[in-house]
Amino acid sequence: MIRSYNHKGFVLEVAVEANFRVVSAATPEASYLAVVTINRSGRPVTAFSPLQVTQRRIRYFDSAEDALMSAHSAGQTFVDQWVQDAH
Repeated sequence: MIRSYNHKGFVLEVAVEANFRVVSAATPEASYLAVVTINRSGRPVTAFSPLQVTQRRIRYFDSAEDALMSAHSAGQTFVDQWVQDAH
């Protein structure tokens, strides 16, 4: 799943990747990783892109929706901080 968001002149492209693990024959378990690419004028901003966003240091997200929203928020935070530091 890939989503794009505009934020302060940047485009945050969030890709969510699923990682499936078989717990038992009947119930595969999924976890999710989000990768954020921050673009401006059609090119990635190399200062901090792409970013891999996980819920904790070594854990993946439990749902694609959590991964998507957390990555979107993280991308906005990076852009906000970068724009603030540039002034």
